Amino acid sequence: MSFPSNEKKLAYFYTFLLMILFSIPVYFTLSYAFENELIVKQMELENYANELEKNIHSEKIGFARSVKVKFALFNKNQKAQTYNLSKKLENYEFNIYKSYPYLYYRKDIGNNIYNISYIICEIQLDYSKILLLATILFFIILINIYILNKSIIKNISRPYEVMQKYTNILFNDTMHELKTPLGIININLDLLSRKIGTSKHIQRMKIALKQIQINYESIEYYIKNKRVSYPKDKIDLSSYLNSRIDFFEDIANSKFININVYIQDNIFIFMNILELQRIVDNTLINAIKYSKPNSKIDITLISTLDKCLLSIKDYGCGIKDVKNVFKRFSREDQTQGGFGLGLNIIKNICDKNNIVIELKSKEDEGSNFTYIFELYKIKFLDRIEDEK
Repeated sequence: MSFPSNEKKLAYFYTFLLMILFSIPVYFTLSYAFENELIVKQMELENYANELEKNIHSEKIGFARSVKVKFALFNKNQKAQTYNLSKKLENYEFNIYKSYPYLYYRKDIGNNIYNISYIICEIQLDYSKILLLATILFFIILINIYILNKSIIKNISRPYEVMQKYTNILFNDTMHELKTPLGIININLDLLSRKIGTSKHIQRMKIALKQIQINYESIEYYIKNKRVSYPKDKIDLSSYLNSRIDFFEDIANSKFININVYIQDNIFIFMNILELQRIVDNTLINAIKYSKPNSKIDITLISTLDKCLLSIKDYGCGIKDVKNVFKRFSREDQTQGGFGLGLNIIKNICDKNNIVIELKSKEDEGSNFTYIFELYKIKFLDRIEDEK
């Protein structure tokens, strides 16, 4: 299901807004956690420094020991009498000093028998709990954004899903109802032409019927391509292309368009014949539709090593927006009719079969569609059959 650009922008905006709304409390939570960790560690350092000061003034032998806290004692000349800090500090003029991953606290001492002037205490900061909290919050945010986005997208997409459902039903019913009348018209036109001979009126009806048939087959493929399997087979592209040109010749003649053909013989590819027909028919009908009267169409098929190039060039109005022309329901000239499915179907088939499309177009000069197919590689069993 694809949505219009406005709905996509709205969904992206809601996602961005949700991320901001969730990020604000997370930011304050983590900031509080970091600040709390510093306060707790600072209190531990102060308590330990106070214990050391008591020991110094009470003239006890030895000092309080701690697994967490390390300390250094300095005299009035700033020489260390005891030093077991984890790293050497260049400056001791501070009250609280943070040098990750350590926090330092200085406490000045009054006169004592040890000539100790001040104490530097050190404790290691532990952010593991904060990182765990951040990870938990991150996943909570992701889950909430996913749930809310799913709900928002579901609400946005519901009317389009309903529309798509009824559109598919309409297409299916219409195609079913059209198939039999088209067949009856075709048969009766053939019978009528045999009975009274070919006339310009019968010829015009046949041309119009062929155009309807091409549109019918494009819509039918569009409806069925996702649920019908299209098996591949060895195809003589040279012969098949000539047959399709013969089919379109009277449509081209109705606009006095001359079809120039250069087709190398015996060029074989491996793909489904119905998908190949959609590529050839949709490209040819577009070339005829958008060509100027009394102009020409050049069709070329050549092989090069392991690939072949099919080029269909018209000298019509050209294409303004080459980038968007393969999008579904995209039509540049609204006056020409059609559903805007032909080139989208071609693009999907080419992507599916690894066929390269090259499109060159200029306004008022025409368009050139080139399809690069992989040549059929003859297998061992095929070679035996050919020899027989």
